[in-house]
Amino acid sequence: MPLVDWNELPSESRFWCFVADRPWTADEELQLREGLKSLCASWAAHGAPVFAGFQLVEQRVVALAADEARTAASGCSIDSRMAALRALGDQFGIDWLGRMHVYVDRGQGWERLKISEARQAQGRFLDSVATIKRDWMPIRPIEGSWLTPAASN
Repeated sequence: MPLVDWNELPSESRFWCFVADRPWTADEELQLREGLKSLCASWAAHGAPVFAGFQLVEQRVVALAADEARTAASGCSIDSRMAALRALGDQFGIDWLGRMHVYVDRGQGWERLKISEARQAQGRFLDSVATIKRDWMPIRPIEGSWLTPAASN
């Protein structure tokens, strides 16, 4: 029962984001949604339900958030969540943990680039960096983002 609609989760909810190493298909998305619903519905920390929800973006990004004002996600519960997410990835042949690439759209659609290449690109990207839900913008301009930090003087 602790599965919460993404829009109902407080903006201060703890946030995690995972980027697939390839886009998933429409059929895979249906299965992925069911798997994530199950993951969120059964997520518990020390026996207490974790009130969590998810959002999928551009067939490449899975965002999870947990309302820690209700139940804090403990280390063990985060480990079990990761095991469930890894199992979903294994089912589809998707790696969620390759952190050295981002998806960039330079006007021709999404392409997977090394972070070093993305730093030199113009356009927008699928962002996976935030600590809380409020700070996450799924699609953001490259310019002015963490990919292109302001130069120090």
